Amino acid sequence: MKIKARYDNQTYRIHLVERQDADPRSSFEIRIEGPENEQVVEVRVLDHSQAGWTLEIDGKIQDVLISENPEGLSIDWDYRSFPIQILTQAERLLRQSVRNETQGRATVRAQMPGQVITVLAKEGEGVQVGQGLVIIEAMKMQNEIKSPKSGTVITCNVQEGIKVSGGDVLFEIE
Repeated sequence: MKIKARYDNQTYRIHLVERQDADPRSSFEIRIEGPENEQVVEVRVLDHSQAGWTLEIDGKIQDVLISENPEGLSIDWDYRSFPIQILTQAERLLRQSVRNETQGRATVRAQMPGQVITVLAKEGEGVQVGQGLVIIEAMKMQNEIKSPKSGTVITCNVQEGIKVSGGDVLFEIE
C-alpha cells in the first residue's frame, strides 16, 4: 500500500509492504521517503485492540494509538502526538465516504476475500455512522468494516470463522 501524507508542513511518501516470513504475526517493512532522506522501518504487529496497537518497531516493543481526525490520522506514540494529513486521493475518498452518511437502505459488501474474525453488530441492533460492523482478516491484516449510516441492522450475513468473497453482502442497514 502506498500513501502520500503531510506532517509538520513536509510531504512524505509511505510504502507499506507485508513481509512473508515464518512468523505467524503480521510483519511489515515501512519505507518512508521524506524531503531530505529515506528511512526503512521493520514492524511486527504483536497485538491490536480498540485501545490501540502493540508493535515491535525495529526490535523495540511500543504501544501506539491511531485515531481519525478531520484531516487524516492522529498517531500517539512515544509520549508524542503526530497529526498526519492524508494526501492520497484514494485514502481521502475512503475517509470521506465514512463521514458522509448514506441515505435510505445501505448495503455493506466485502471489499475483498477474507475470513470473518469478529462480528461487532447483530441483526436488530442499532448502529451509528462509522461504527464497526465486522472485522475481516485479509492478507494477514485485520480490516474493520464500518457502517455507512446510522440506523438498524436488518440483515447480518456473517458469523465468526466464515470466509467471504469480494462483493458478498455482509449487512443491510435501514
